[in-house]
Amino acid sequence: MKPRKVSVTGCVMMDKRQFIKYQIRSRLPFYLLFIFNGIILVLFAFLFEEAADILHYALTILTFVAIIIVIWDLVSSYQSYNLAYLYEKMTPSSPLEFYLTQALENAKESQMVQTEEERKRYTDLMDYYTLWVHQIKTPIAASQLLLGDVTDSKTRALLEQEVFKIDAYTNLVLQYLRLENFHDDLQLRQVALAPLVKEVVKKHSIFFIQKGLTINLHDLDVEVVTDEKWLLVIIEQVLSNSLKYTKSGGIDIYFKDNRLYLKDTGIGIKDSDILRVFERGFSGYNGRLTQQSSGLGLYLSKKIADQLGHDISISSQVGQGTTVSIHFQKQKLAIDY
Repeated sequence: MKPRKVSVTGCVMMDKRQFIKYQIRSRLPFYLLFIFNGIILVLFAFLFEEAADILHYALTILTFVAIIIVIWDLVSSYQSYNLAYLYEKMTPSSPLEFYLTQALENAKESQMVQTEEERKRYTDLMDYYTLWVHQIKTPIAASQLLLGDVTDSKTRALLEQEVFKIDAYTNLVLQYLRLENFHDDLQLRQVALAPLVKEVVKKHSIFFIQKGLTINLHDLDVEVVTDEKWLLVIIEQVLSNSLKYTKSGGIDIYFKDNRLYLKDTGIGIKDSDILRVFERGFSGYNGRLTQQSSGLGLYLSKKIADQLGHDISISSQVGQGTTVSIHFQKQKLAIDY
């Protein structure tokens, strides 16, 4: 079956058979009038035999002229239709067409104004949140400096964790906002995995120490094609989730079969939640239980992975832990030039 063409406005282009059908329907009074006149001439030819030859001649001429007019009307109408469809240019030939053309122009103008207003509101909102995130980082940095004045080591450790969480959530919002312009500074290249993973682990070392968790890194001396800063965001979000829901044991991070694995011994994820963990705003049973989930971390990780051409997946068993894998598929890099 031949595919139907669709214009930029979403209208489906008719084929020639459909066009002829609608054209005949719109010109039906004219065609009926011609047929009626022809019948009248034939009746006169029977009634007035002495003028039959002249009437037959007139009918022939009238038929020929009518055929020419019908063909010309079809061709010119089809050309006008193509012009209106392809270039949205239309010359009204009747009061109804003039009214419909004016209504269409007014609707398009109104839609353009509305679209521009929505775009401006969205841009203003994004600018506001971006400014807010950058401004709030100043008191966060000041709080981190003031922690050095806290003499009690236990209190200082707890405060450091809370300030770290505030900073992490702030960065999460900032990365979420930057998704809109994901490809603006995308830099795909060979990235060494080991230093990247160690950087994230070092950043979260305070939680490993406070919880008494072990960390096992192995088989990470490889390079993958990715964007370093965006992959860093993915690993950080996944590791943060593992630390959040792991109370004892530890976390293994390793590379195997072109996949990076992060395996923890946490509380695990219920089967009813596993298929929805990448949905925006979904916190699941664990998030509601601990009141620690924003529902953005894994959603952000999934969005970034898809843009990079990587495949992120989760397997889990309640009470035994969760494993997140990131598959680096070089042949499926999703880059928009």
